[in-house]
Amino acid sequence: MQRNFYTLVGIVVVLIMAIVFNISGTGPFTINLWRPVKTVLGLDLQGGARFLLKAQPVNGATPSDDAMAATQAIITSRVNGGFGVSEPQVQVVKSGKDRFISVEMPGLRKDLTTVERSLQQTGYLTLVALDTTQLPRGASTKGYRVLATGNDIVGNSLSIGTDQTGLPVVEVTLKDPGASNVSSYSSTHVGQYMGIAIDGKIYDAPVIQSPLGGSFQISNVGSYDNAKALMTTLKYGALPVSLKIVAVNDVSSTLGPSNVRASVVAGIVGLFIVMLFMLVYYRLPGLLADCALIIYALVVFALFKLIGVTLTLAGIAGFILSVGMAVDANILIFERMKEELRAGRSIVAATDAGFARAWPSIRDSNISTMITCAILYWFGTNFAASVIVGFASTLFIGVAISMLTAIVVSRTFLRLVLSGGRTATNRALFGAGV
Repeated sequence: MQRNFYTLVGIVVVLIMAIVFNISGTGPFTINLWRPVKTVLGLDLQGGARFLLKAQPVNGATPSDDAMAATQAIITSRVNGGFGVSEPQVQVVKSGKDRFISVEMPGLRKDLTTVERSLQQTGYLTLVALDTTQLPRGASTKGYRVLATGNDIVGNSLSIGTDQTGLPVVEVTLKDPGASNVSSYSSTHVGQYMGIAIDGKIYDAPVIQSPLGGSFQISNVGSYDNAKALMTTLKYGALPVSLKIVAVNDVSSTLGPSNVRASVVAGIVGLFIVMLFMLVYYRLPGLLADCALIIYALVVFALFKLIGVTLTLAGIAGFILSVGMAVDANILIFERMKEELRAGRSIVAATDAGFARAWPSIRDSNISTMITCAILYWFGTNFAASVIVGFASTLFIGVAISMLTAIVVSRTFLRLVLSGGRTATNRALFGAGV
């Protein structure tokens, strides 16, 4: 009895936390942990942009898996840090000898040209000594002495400011040895030129007005969005693999708010019908299973928000399917219980036997489903099929939680009810004759 009480306390605590997380992000109240706890919608629910970038051969050879993994990490950092989109999906796609980076950015509402430039730009910064030569923008810096590279940038010092005319500039601070080289060169070449190059091409070639320290500004960047894209490129590192954009899609919401609401209503109606069936057919155990099912739904949705699962229509379908799996587990348990009751066992003994005998079937079926989800997730990740990834993720989480609610929550509720005395002898409440 004491163990059941402690388990009930734990269930109540988890339920309260789930309700708090479910409320978060629905209004002005938002919990911020390692990320804001809120619902993340996919491309089909809120629109956005999809980019496909092809990796260029390295010395004629296919880029290695390590190089592609590093490229994926840098692209992810750039997208997360520079464009303010929610939960972008960045994946490596293999097709024969070709390697691609697929980037899906839900909620993107910016000039896609700026984003394209930031994604495929390798971002290797060099400061070169031009002496008296002023190279035009885009000219090669091959043969000129390098004063500093992107490795000399103090990453957290990058910021956007304005020059004397109010135009945006990117402010950069260097560390040694680059800072010392720039300071030494600028002090002896006042009135001459220093080239600011990205990927070996001149970006700007300003006149040195006075000796520079370890800081300088990159001007002539155009709009504020261009300045932010440049800062993001420099901040999150140089790509080990050159990329070329082969496809860009501006994706509008394919469902719209009305269809999303219709999907939610359909899910609620379906849940109500299932709960009604459980109540009518299994009586008291069905009522307790309905309570466990509500707890299950609240906990799973809270986990989606806490983990940051990107909800697409396929993801919602996976969640609804997992509800069916949760009900299926309770049905197996209750049918076993009814078999034991018909065999003449007491209600308490039949309850314990029902859970014990149903557990192997529940465990094996759910584990096989979770293995299938893992295969689907791997397939979707490697072939940039985000629809499959969303379905597999939500179904996996739902099935895992359903095992806990079916076994722990339902059994705890039943044991607490049976400890009341008269309920433990009323076989009609358990549908023993059905």
